[in-house]
Amino acid sequence: MTTRLFALALGLLAVVAPASAARTFVFHNAIRDLDEFRAYAAIAARLKSYGTVQVDIGVLAEKSPVHIPGVRSPWHDYGAYMATMWAFFPHPKLAAHLPAGWVAKNRALLLAKVAILKELGLEAVFSANETQFLPESFFQQYPHLRGPRVDHPRRSGKDEFAWCVDQPETLEMIEWMMAELKRNAPMIRAMHSWNNDSGSGLCWLRALYPGPNGPAYCRGRDAGERVRGLIEAMDRGARKGGGPVHIRLAGNFPGEDREKIEPVLPSCARFRAGDKSIIPVSTRVSEAYPVRGLIDLLPMLGALEKLPDPEVQTIDIDTCQSWYYRTDEPISTVRRVVDIVEDSLKSPAQSLPDPTRKARTLVERWGGEKNADRLLEGFELVKQSFSVFSRGFFREVVCSPGYAYMATNRLMTRPLVIKPELLTRKEEAYFLPFIFSTDENDARLDYNTAHGDRRGGVSEYRSAAFRSIHDTAIEAAGIFEQAADAPEGAWFRQLALSLRLWASMVRSHDNFYFAQEIRDRRKEELAMPPRLLLAQMRDPDLLLWNEIERDELDNTNDLLVMLRNGGLELIARARTPQEEDVFLYGPDVLGALRKKVEIMRAHWLDGQRYLVPPRN
Repeated sequence: MTTRLFALALGLLAVVAPASAARTFVFHNAIRDLDEFRAYAAIAARLKSYGTVQVDIGVLAEKSPVHIPGVRSPWHDYGAYMATMWAFFPHPKLAAHLPAGWVAKNRALLLAKVAILKELGLEAVFSANETQFLPESFFQQYPHLRGPRVDHPRRSGKDEFAWCVDQPETLEMIEWMMAELKRNAPMIRAMHSWNNDSGSGLCWLRALYPGPNGPAYCRGRDAGERVRGLIEAMDRGARKGGGPVHIRLAGNFPGEDREKIEPVLPSCARFRAGDKSIIPVSTRVSEAYPVRGLIDLLPMLGALEKLPDPEVQTIDIDTCQSWYYRTDEPISTVRRVVDIVEDSLKSPAQSLPDPTRKARTLVERWGGEKNADRLLEGFELVKQSFSVFSRGFFREVVCSPGYAYMATNRLMTRPLVIKPELLTRKEEAYFLPFIFSTDENDARLDYNTAHGDRRGGVSEYRSAAFRSIHDTAIEAAGIFEQAADAPEGAWFRQLALSLRLWASMVRSHDNFYFAQEIRDRRKEELAMPPRLLLAQMRDPDLLLWNEIERDELDNTNDLLVMLRNGGLELIARARTPQEEDVFLYGPDVLGALRKKVEIMRAHWLDGQRYLVPPRN
């Protein structure tokens, strides 16, 4: 009997024991402030007792000047904050073509982070675009190294080229830079390399946006050999610099290319997509961009249910908008994420009779026992709101959920008017340069231009899909606001405010989308001179226009109040006016919203002056 009880006890310990020390926790961030980075790394260090903790240090200090083309080209803004080795340790042949001051700032930031990680006993990863496009002056000096064109023809106003990795000279420079990176940051254990997207590209691969292209001499080379050569150069450099790194390939690799590449990859490399050894854990910062601070608890716990699986080796924790490295979650949100991961490590959901019990345990810890059931309802509503967003409304309205705000988030500060061509250059100046379109007139006249394409969507203003996203988020926010006496009451208030900010963005998207539908239907009338007599108020489009116009004005004024009361720090924005771009608001968001209200009020009667009622 004693033996059987002892065996049973051992079995129970096996269920609830912490995860194996072989686990690796990777923290992706885009932090540029060293005090914030230290606080972030200290929170990440809580997981050291469960395995190895690695913090991403592939972060530029400033926007890349190589991505400032001097012409209207929203595509260039995509990768302007994504790192590459030459931004920190450029080979001498390349250094002459880069601003030395910018490289020095990047290097200083990286080395300061290295010192912090060393102090805390943490490892690092380096996320980068390898290979990123290079300045044209470099190819003028070394024309034989010009590789594929990598820009997106529908989204770019200027062509750009990466170098050819089939050239031994290119590989020698990559090897040299990798050695320098590893020598200066010896705790780097992995390189996460983004390829064939956002300015990165390899010759003749099918995913290149202009189509497979490159110099004629390497056209016939096998894609597997090409990528293996690149990986081997990086591996040689890492070993020369102090030790091997694991290379994870991400980005665009169509099946035909991947079938050639994967069988010949060196042992140090692996594709990220489809890798079952990784559990991705993330907040909603990418989908809700530019709003920060949104945690969708239940799907996160669902992902972590796989922790007991012995195949799982890496927990990839993304607390930044890691497609483009422009913003991070607040430290309070990062703390909650680590709470969730750590609790799942201590007591995996699979060991509980009721997996939902884990969610309630966390919510009870944050909100107190008397609030727990109600707060759990709030998280159920958050899950519902984002699930509809991800599979329905915005998948139809824009190319994909994550890009819904990346491509069109400027609607927040843009004035909604029936005839935008009436705006003066002065009125347009604060928003028009940042609308995602290579054509200025298209940006001016079409509220539904997006991402080099055009939005299409549901046929009904304030549709059921809209209500399932917007109204559900507002209801959840109300629940979180009621937990004023919760142990983590301040965080619940911040979560509620983030939800209300996000709901405001959803509201603007619906308003602008259907405003443009009216403009499309009535383009002939809108091309005529303004009416001397007012339009009949029974005109359906005029009535709908008046409703949309008023709702967007009210929405903007509501947003101003929220931003003045703590919401401003929950919006991704640039530190300086010079850093503002298509994807990043300037520092004066409040001023931009006030301009929006002023312009809308100045053009308030334009709808009834231009929308002619149907003839009887």
